[in-house]
Amino acid sequence: MNTPILEYGPYATSGNTVASRTVNVWRLIIDNMWAVILIVIAVTALATSYAFLATPTFTADAVVRVEFPNPNTFGLNSRSGRSVSEEVIPKTLPSDAEIQMIQSRTVLLPVIKKYKQDILATPDQFPVLGRISELLSDPGQPMPALLGMRSFAWGGEELNVDTLDVPSRFINKEMTLRALANNRYELIDPNGNKVLEGAVGTPVAGNGVTMLVRQLVARPGTEFTVARFSEFAAVQRFSGKLKVAESTKESGVVQISYENKSPELAQAITNSIAQTYIASHVDQKRQDAGLTRDFIESELPRLKDELKRADTELSDYRTQANSMAPSAEASSYLKGTLDIETQIATLRMQRTQTASRFAPGTRELQTIDQQLATLEQQRKQYDSRFNQLPESDRKTADLTRNAKVAEDIYVAMLDKSRELQVTRAGTIGNVHLVDTALYPTEPSKPKRLLVIAGGIVGGLIISGLYIFLRQRKSVSIVHSPDAAERHLQLPVFGAVAFSDQQLRLDESPLRGRLPGMPYEHASDAAKELAEAGIGDPHADPATLLLATTSQSEEAIEALRAIRTSLMRDVNGARNNVLAVAGATPGIGKTFIASNLAVLHAQAGNRVLLIDGDLRRGQVASQFGLAHTAGLAEVLTHRRELEEVVQASGVPGLSVISNGVPPANPSKLLSTTRLRSLLEQLMPQYDLVIIDTPAVLAVSDAVMVGAAAGSTLVVVRPSAQSEAELGEAIKRLDLAGARVAGAIFNAMPKRRSDKRIRAYSSSYGAPSYGPSQP
Repeated sequence: MNTPILEYGPYATSGNTVASRTVNVWRLIIDNMWAVILIVIAVTALATSYAFLATPTFTADAVVRVEFPNPNTFGLNSRSGRSVSEEVIPKTLPSDAEIQMIQSRTVLLPVIKKYKQDILATPDQFPVLGRISELLSDPGQPMPALLGMRSFAWGGEELNVDTLDVPSRFINKEMTLRALANNRYELIDPNGNKVLEGAVGTPVAGNGVTMLVRQLVARPGTEFTVARFSEFAAVQRFSGKLKVAESTKESGVVQISYENKSPELAQAITNSIAQTYIASHVDQKRQDAGLTRDFIESELPRLKDELKRADTELSDYRTQANSMAPSAEASSYLKGTLDIETQIATLRMQRTQTASRFAPGTRELQTIDQQLATLEQQRKQYDSRFNQLPESDRKTADLTRNAKVAEDIYVAMLDKSRELQVTRAGTIGNVHLVDTALYPTEPSKPKRLLVIAGGIVGGLIISGLYIFLRQRKSVSIVHSPDAAERHLQLPVFGAVAFSDQQLRLDESPLRGRLPGMPYEHASDAAKELAEAGIGDPHADPATLLLATTSQSEEAIEALRAIRTSLMRDVNGARNNVLAVAGATPGIGKTFIASNLAVLHAQAGNRVLLIDGDLRRGQVASQFGLAHTAGLAEVLTHRRELEEVVQASGVPGLSVISNGVPPANPSKLLSTTRLRSLLEQLMPQYDLVIIDTPAVLAVSDAVMVGAAAGSTLVVVRPSAQSEAELGEAIKRLDLAGARVAGAIFNAMPKRRSDKRIRAYSSSYGAPSYGPSQP
């Protein structure tokens, strides 16, 4: 529910529209601008530090091309010129298989061992400072130790471990190599025990460890971390820096990339990987060619026997049948089946060779079996077309075909055997090196501009999360009028901004001085306040109220606006008594009650301000009045009403203090004497304002609220939770009090309200703004 004043102020609710939510988001960002700036600066600074301090990494790449392999193992073609094993040709380039081969241990392990990538040898650096010092150093010229930390490397150190063989208990374990004087060193195991000591350039052994250090440039006492990795661990570490991928899908162009801190090593290792892979591939092809030749050599005697047997059968049949040449129809049949039989015979021989290398059910065998089944089906279909052919003609054609097939296969195998014997040494395989790796002149990592830009974006994201989490955390805290209206259905009369001048007035030495106190008792601090335009050492203490000293103060302008709507509400209530309450202590109830009373009096109303906090009331101190006689004395019949009403120093405003604190304030306020007293005072004043203690602290405020016609709840941003405020309102409602609404006190000034405050101040109007989340 909203009050009329809110319909024209910044707290007027406009519904859950996208525009209003966008405005709220921008307000959150503006109000937390310094937090956003600091977080972005911090994250960007960290990203910049990383960009310039991280060790540069160089990447080199080589390119190889993969072609279709030759599927015709035996080099046979049909009489039509078509490969007899065409169906075995793969439909796509075998790039994926070759990529796996490049990444295999067969290829990588020789390279790892060649370049000592299974040995770790790195200087121990002090975090950050060590890297900065290294950037300022020259290779081979060790920097002096900083801060007396001689064990750390500060740049310029060099270590080259050529050999490191360790027992199994030290495999994959980091050990310490400490530089000694006179070009010597010592090796310390992970437990801190000395393993061996040696000199640079000389192999040394001890405790199962064999080591050869080729180069060591370091200050005596400098420590290095060394380790020997197992083959598995070495391959894993090495593979993390290796990237093998096809440039374009099914292009057959494979790129090999390797990264290293040394550009020389990056180039050398990349080229070595490519060369090792091609050499391995060619060697495998040579082995395959050797196996093929051996198979052919083993098959030649059988093929020769089959050829002789086929020729003999054909010759014998022709002699018996007295037939030297087939008829025209038989020739057509012979020509059609010759290609099919040649392919079947070749595939059967190829299957025999393949079965010796692959297990049953593999893709290679299944492909050949499918091909054979297709050819067998084609032969049956073709044979059915010549069912009417005379038996003699058909027999002659079949025998002629068998002899021709046997001859073709035998001659082809003989030629292939001779060819393999000659060309075996020149085998090149179906992969070729296209581009060798070049020397990388620029580091690939870190990409400084990208890292810094990422730091800026990351800082914005982190600051956004910070604001979001902070906002979520404060959801249970009442921090704005809008939250009070939306969640508690509590009308808000307005918001009073935090006043720096009121803070100085609260600290004034004149606070609490009784009227008529001699001027010489005023302190120097009071005189300084007077010189600053706040207070006067000669004046009565009532002039230290914000409503009397700074009538153009932003907080007072807000209270004037609230006064109008509040008076309209009080006039519609059952009586003219207004109780000022709050859920928790320290939210400024007395400040609101006192200044509202002064403003109503300045408007020409007869106002009585009563301090209803019989325990710790401070109303009298606001006006410099005595606490000796007040409400407590009237309720206990020790004083008459006329005796406790005091002049405040503000025309039209009278004050009744709380008096001497009684033994049981709650019991005293629960008597009918309080209602009788208020009924007696109502006709004498236009407005009676009662300042009460915290509702949740004691029950006094509930009793006063039940007797008053209206109750005004004071809320301070982030000083009470939503549950506390809701509980306070519930207690007032149950007691029969009429909660007219709330007023927000000490609203923090936010950056998003700067324009509103500037606009308002130019018109002398109150300035409201959303609370700080």
